[in-house]
Amino acid sequence: MTILLVLSFINACWNIFSSSISLIMKPGLTEMRNNGQLEEMMKPFSAMGGDFAKAMNDAMQIFSQIDSKFYLILIVLFIASLIGVIKMFKGNKLGFHIYSIAQICMLIDNSVFVYPLQKPSPFFSDLMLTAIIILLYYLYFKRLEMSQPTQKPE
Repeated sequence: MTILLVLSFINACWNIFSSSISLIMKPGLTEMRNNGQLEEMMKPFSAMGGDFAKAMNDAMQIFSQIDSKFYLILIVLFIASLIGVIKMFKGNKLGFHIYSIAQICMLIDNSVFVYPLQKPSPFFSDLMLTAIIILLYYLYFKRLEMSQPTQKPE
């Protein structure tokens, strides 16, 4: 369980950082796309092969079309997720609830802003991964709860 918590901690920290960078870069990239500079910037990638260049171009096009609100919401949700992970490290079950709600809200955020732009949409794979991780945390806390002796009122 510690490994899963450490990975969730690293994931939250990394995504807070990357979403912040994306939020900062978004206006400049949108301007580059509108001026036609984005296509010019992608030309060096064509030397790496057609599939790679096309994938990079598609990714940059999608990135430039995503609303800035998406990144702002994502930062808030990953901060909540990080708080949940830290609480779970301390054995606090409230952390599980915070983490789970944040992860579900991230799926909703992606469904509103990102998945409509991607073909095929990774919604089901993201949903399955989220469900598996939440289930593992749930089973951990359920097992932890069962292993603690119950106190009978006197």
